[in-house]
Amino acid sequence: MALALDEAKKAAEAGNVAVGAVIVRDGHVLSRGHNVVRSTFDISAHAEAVAVRNMTMGFRQLNPTSQAASGPFAEAILYATLEPCPMCCWLACIAGISSLVVGARHADLGIPFGDYQVEKLIKMTKRNIKLVTGVLAAECVALYRTGRFVPGPR
Repeated sequence: MALALDEAKKAAEAGNVAVGAVIVRDGHVLSRGHNVVRSTFDISAHAEAVAVRNMTMGFRQLNPTSQAASGPFAEAILYATLEPCPMCCWLACIAGISSLVVGARHADLGIPFGDYQVEKLIKMTKRNIKLVTGVLAAECVALYRTGRFVPGPR
């Protein structure tokens, strides 16, 4: 998660929302990413999406089954400083990532996301991705709040 926090700092320094992500397998970093939505005007450029995109394009491999914990990226772990949105959670699953480790939750930051929680999406879609939450959560919250944090409804 410390490496994901470093990515979140890069996002904040570039004027983006301070969110970072790192994908690791067997102690080796496969990919990194940080939020670049504002600097690129790409609304899909969330940290997790950037990390997954960098991984699949860098290795030039896709998961043929589109199932979590399978294919060329099975056993990979995605570390994200903020609870992934539905798009990013789904990308992790179909990329074949086996585990998702989350720092801050939307609720920790006062971000209203309706009834969404990453656990609900995983359960609803019956994806076999392991979830760990609350890792370095205080540090993730503090860094997120240094950037373009706007609490409350959007």
